[in-house]
Amino acid sequence: MRILLLCHGLPPDSVGGVEQHVDGLARALVAAGHVVDLYARASLPGVAQGERRVTATGNPTVVRVAYRWETVRTLDEIYSSPPMATALADFLAERAAAGVRYDVAHVHHLTGMATGSLQVLQAAGVPTVLTLHDYWLFCPRGQMFHQRGHACETATPARCGECLQATFPFWLGDQDRESKAAAVQQRALAELALPHTLVVPSERALPPFVALGVPRDRFVVVENGVDVERLRQLPPPAAGPGQLRLAYFGTVMPSKGLHVLLDALSRLPRGTATLAIHGNVVPYHGDESYATRCFARLAPGAAVHYHGPYGLDELPRLLAEIDVLAAPALWHEAFGLTVREALAASRPVLVSRIGGLQDAVRDGEQGFVLPPGDVAAWAQAIDRLARDRGLVRRLAAAAPARARGFAAMTADLLAIYERAAARRT
Repeated sequence: MRILLLCHGLPPDSVGGVEQHVDGLARALVAAGHVVDLYARASLPGVAQGERRVTATGNPTVVRVAYRWETVRTLDEIYSSPPMATALADFLAERAAAGVRYDVAHVHHLTGMATGSLQVLQAAGVPTVLTLHDYWLFCPRGQMFHQRGHACETATPARCGECLQATFPFWLGDQDRESKAAAVQQRALAELALPHTLVVPSERALPPFVALGVPRDRFVVVENGVDVERLRQLPPPAAGPGQLRLAYFGTVMPSKGLHVLLDALSRLPRGTATLAIHGNVVPYHGDESYATRCFARLAPGAAVHYHGPYGLDELPRLLAEIDVLAAPALWHEAFGLTVREALAASRPVLVSRIGGLQDAVRDGEQGFVLPPGDVAAWAQAIDRLARDRGLVRRLAAAAPARARGFAAMTADLLAIYERAAARRT
C-alpha cells in the first residue's frame, strides 16, 4: 500500500508521545513492505507559513510544512490554521500530477495542521483514518483539563464556555462564551463525520466523544505499540541497596501532575528516593510559571534533577538508569506511551487511576495504580518500593508482558487501512 501519515510534528523537532508513535508506525509500515510518506507541521524558521520542505527522501519520505501560529487572531483560527489546508491541497495535487495515488491517509493530530485537512483529503478522494490521541477537536486545551485545575468528564457548553473565557480572554472578548463553546463542538462533530474510521488507543477515551454525539460504532480501539525489541534488551532494575531511582518522563505541565509527585517525595525521609525529570518545559495556555512553581516546592538539597528534553535514541539509556517510572497524571490521558515503554524495559510503574493509564498495569503486579492527586497515597507507594527491593524485582519481572510492539499494532491498523481503501475501489 502507499500510505500517507499526517501529524502535527515529528522527531527530532518534536518528541511528544504522538510524534513518537507516528515515527514508530512509519518504520513498522516500511518494514512490513509498504510505501510511506510522512507529512508534518514544523516551525522551519525563515520559511513562509504553508511552504514545504522535503527533509528525508526514500521510504519513508518526510515532508515538513512551516506553520508557527503567526497572526492568529481568533479562536477559530486555532482550528483553521491558515494557510495549512491550502498547503495540503497543493501537496496532494502535485503528488497526483506525479502519478502518486495514496491508498489511505492516516491522520494523527491536526493542531497547526487545519481541521479543514479532513475535507481536503475527502475532496482528493483519499480514504482517511483518524486517530484521536486526545480531545483537542472539541476542547481547545486538548486534555479536557479545566482551567480551574480539574479533569472534565464531559464537555458541556456551560463548563467549556467558562474555561474558554478564562483561557482565551483576548480572543473571546465579550462574545457569548457558551455559544462559542457550542460552535467548537459542532465543528468537531462535522469533522469527525468525515473519516472512514475513527481510532482510539483505549476504550477509556471513548465516553467524551460518545457524549458529544459521535456514534460508538464509528470507533475502533487499537492499543499503541512501543519499541519492545530494543527496550526488552535492557537489564532489570538495580537490586539495591541505595535510594530508589524514580523518574518522570513527559512534558512539564499541570495536567501531568508533576507537583503531586514532588509533594509526595517531600513527605519521605531524605535518602529514600531520587527523582530524574525528563521532558520539555512549555507554556501551558499562556502560563509559563508551572515549572518554577514545581521546583520552588523543593527543599534545599532535594534529590530531584531536571534533565530537560530527550531524544528517542536516548530513551533506552535513560530507562536503564532508573528503577521505577511515575506517571501522576490528573487528566484522562488516552494512553500513556512512556508508561508502556517503561514496562517493556522491565521497569515497574506508578500510575494514576484515571484515563488509559490505569489499564497499563494490574495493580500490585507490574506496579501500583494510585488515586490521582492523592499525595499521601503516592508517598506511601514510593516508600514501600524503596523499602522492599524484592518487590521491585518481582514487579519488574512481570512488566514486559504488559507492552506490545509496533508490529502487532501495525497489523491491526493495516486491516483498517485495507477496509478504508476497499471502500474507494
